[in-house]
Amino acid sequence: MAQLDKASPDTLSLDLANPRIPDAKFTDEEAAIAYLYAQADLGELIQSIGNSGWLDFEPLIVEESTRTVVEGNRRLAALRIIASSRLQQQFKVTLPQPLHANAIPTEIQVNYVGSRKEARDFIGFKHVNGAFKWDSYAKARFAHSWLQDGDDIDEVSRRLGDGHNTVSRLVNGVVVLEQAENTKLFDRELRSKKSFYFSHLYTALSTVNVRQFLGLPESDNSVLPPTPVPASHRAHLRDLLSWLYGQEDEPALIRSQNPDLGRLINVLGSERATRVLESNRDLDRAFDVVEDKAKAFEKAFYQLATSAENVSRIIARYDPKSDLVDDAEATLRVVTIVVNAMKEAHHGGRSSDES
Repeated sequence: MAQLDKASPDTLSLDLANPRIPDAKFTDEEAAIAYLYAQADLGELIQSIGNSGWLDFEPLIVEESTRTVVEGNRRLAALRIIASSRLQQQFKVTLPQPLHANAIPTEIQVNYVGSRKEARDFIGFKHVNGAFKWDSYAKARFAHSWLQDGDDIDEVSRRLGDGHNTVSRLVNGVVVLEQAENTKLFDRELRSKKSFYFSHLYTALSTVNVRQFLGLPESDNSVLPPTPVPASHRAHLRDLLSWLYGQEDEPALIRSQNPDLGRLINVLGSERATRVLESNRDLDRAFDVVEDKAKAFEKAFYQLATSAENVSRIIARYDPKSDLVDDAEATLRVVTIVVNAMKEAHHGGRSSDES
């Protein structure tokens, strides 16, 4: 794949477009180093190199024309900090004393490649599905860029070690998200939660209800073209992303993927329920339109029965000095009403069957 050589760390550049960090944009190397120090456990790596020296057993992958490190940014960032007292002071790093003689190597092994594309097989094997797994959004962006260079979806899936459907769903999430961001329908920086749960989007896009809501083809087995949501449905795209992630003063409706995402998907399968959601942004009220009422009652009933059993198990802990007897009697009255209503409904249904 590449030409093995040696290079001075000072002559190499950190990747400001690191595919493992798709959500961050760096203006310079120091910004990239600050991010890696905060998010990638550079402290442990710095201490390891400081104590044991640089172990040159795995070459960095470097794009030869730009001398940009495509694979190995974490290690290069650690070397930058070890070699710079200013960076040590900035990040409050204390190096081991004595510092190992080879903690600041003059040369390290590199594998030069002609382009990022040449390095993708290695990166996909090691990181995307390897020991240091990427999150779903980083993986999706990586696969999407691979496809944009002309590679076939089945070939990309094979190289990443995933099924065709998994990769196409990830990529479709990126395609739809990019359309929303490029057309100013959605801004990830204005979401209501700190974390960006990309799985909400690509999971939703794999369902018939959401695809119909956005005017997309029903099948989710193929990769969507650029700007797949038609102009007639772009307001729906804006609404969907706002419900999933929030936007400015609109909080996200999805508190957790289970059960909230499933409830939203069910709501979007009903025009009436969708109108309720659009008018008041209340997922509970919208879901009430489509929820199976009998199942909802059964679920609530078993929650009541479980709570009663839990209380009965610890009745010995009851403090007679408390005022709970009145509350217990009020609860008993409510339960009696429920039981009588159930009996009445049961007898009424039986009489109807007999007649």
